[in-house]
Amino acid sequence: MQVNKKIFTRLITALLSLFILSASCAFAAESLSFWNGDVKKGDVTMRRNGTMQEVAVDEVISSLGFIPKSDASSIIVVLEGKKIEFWNASNVVRAAGSIISFPLPVSNADGHWWGEAKSVAEAFGYFYAAIGKPAAFRWGEPSAAPQPAVQPKAAVPEPKAEVKPAEPEKKPAVKIPPAEPAPQPAEPEEKYTPAAPAVAFSGKARPIVVVDAGHGGHDPGAAANGVREKDVNLKAALQLGEILRQYGIDARLTRRTDVYLKLAERTAFANKNEADVFISLHCNAMPKGRSNVAGLEYYIMALPSDKDAMNLAIAENKEISAGVDSAAEAQRADKKTQLLLKILGDMQQNDKISESTALAEVMHKEAKSGSMPMRKVAQAPFFVLRGAGMPAVLVEMGYLTNAAEAKKLNSASYRESLCRSIAQGVVQYIKAHPTQR
Repeated sequence: MQVNKKIFTRLITALLSLFILSASCAFAAESLSFWNGDVKKGDVTMRRNGTMQEVAVDEVISSLGFIPKSDASSIIVVLEGKKIEFWNASNVVRAAGSIISFPLPVSNADGHWWGEAKSVAEAFGYFYAAIGKPAAFRWGEPSAAPQPAVQPKAAVPEPKAEVKPAEPEKKPAVKIPPAEPAPQPAEPEEKYTPAAPAVAFSGKARPIVVVDAGHGGHDPGAAANGVREKDVNLKAALQLGEILRQYGIDARLTRRTDVYLKLAERTAFANKNEADVFISLHCNAMPKGRSNVAGLEYYIMALPSDKDAMNLAIAENKEISAGVDSAAEAQRADKKTQLLLKILGDMQQNDKISESTALAEVMHKEAKSGSMPMRKVAQAPFFVLRGAGMPAVLVEMGYLTNAAEAKKLNSASYRESLCRSIAQGVVQYIKAHPTQR
């Protein structure tokens, strides 16, 4: 009887082992074949997130022969001075300076970096175009299925592409997908002549307002519906500066041309000029599927008021990782958003939070009275506001991912109305708070 028990125990153990092995095979992660034109680059692990497919970005990078630099917050490939950057918990990816919205946040989990399959292919299409390599990236059927001898049918729609190997350096083969079309040409009304407002300040001791046009140079910011954020920001900054001068304010711009400035350089400029107010101009963007979101938003530097505000801060703060001199600097830059949450106890910044809040509230009131499409006043840890030694507000002028709003923001007459409401808010605030320094 004892022998029989041992045999029975071994038999049960063997059966359980077989069951566990078969179950692990049955529930093993699927994979998708990754193709560049007719060349299969490899099989990439895939998982399903609701109705969407996410692929292991780290395996895509390996299949293309790249060696990434990664830590817990980001995974980055650098080639020929160009970068493709994925950040944990962010809906945006930067590929050679272009910002690409993902329908799901990138995530670092279960030993892989995960990104929505179609968007990952698009992002590498941008990157290849920038480094002059032909690309027609697409996904095939799961590798568990029998592979046909001919090119497999793509399971996910892919961006159309043209392969012209004869001139890869002058004309990259990949056709840029519609996520960032070429910017629209300047409009005839761009040279506008607004009516001059009544002078609010005169004399030598005029208030100083620094106007910052966000992004610039190799950093385009958001891009959608044929409009680039850096272009709108600069045009609006020039217009706002002119309107503020008409009120008698000494308006000084961080940039007047399409150049790149690090975030710290922008507030350093405001501090050096002993500004009374600092205004940073930006345009917003939403992930795919939320193109209906529109409206003007004012942000101050503080703990995030909601999830969207935090996601926006993460995206805007990624500008600090562009143009840095080393991989170590880039890794430190990617962690600064979370670091800001820990250093908000700084005495100077706490002093300015209440003043910035008052400034944002006055600007909000003026925008509403001027029938501007006001969405909200919120707060988030924006690095560009962190070092300002004066009341500071970041203005998200609207959403480029909303076609109607993108068209308006690309219009000089609309920007003039928007900038006038901003200027009126600044004027009213300075009148109520004449001594800020």
